[in-house]
Amino acid sequence: MLVHLERLRPAGPGPPLAEVRTPYGPARARWRGDPAAPPGPYRVEWTVDEEHATVRPAPASAPAVRTEGGILLLTGEFDGAGELRTGDSLIALDLAAPPGWIEVAVPCTHAELYPYDL
Repeated sequence: MLVHLERLRPAGPGPPLAEVRTPYGPARARWRGDPAAPPGPYRVEWTVDEEHATVRPAPASAPAVRTEGGILLLTGEFDGAGELRTGDSLIALDLAAPPGWIEVAVPCTHAELYPYDL
């Protein structure tokens, strides 16, 4: 997914917390790239710690990314076999959920962004 990194903030031990804008809304997650990365566009892969995630039916049949308090909410179409499609991005998940539109809620400190180059 292409995101725009707005800022990195210290988040206790571990990687900084990134504030990003995605095509589907704003988000916060741990940054697994350069801790001195400047603001700007980055292609990233998402990872979610499934042990800290909850799943519920999606409020709408449209991709969405948002943060409420310290919780990251990812809405997408789940294939039932381990992939959540949020727009053009696939997120591998080891969750028990039926196929269809779901919302995954996870604390921001248990979701990570891994920047990569093409």
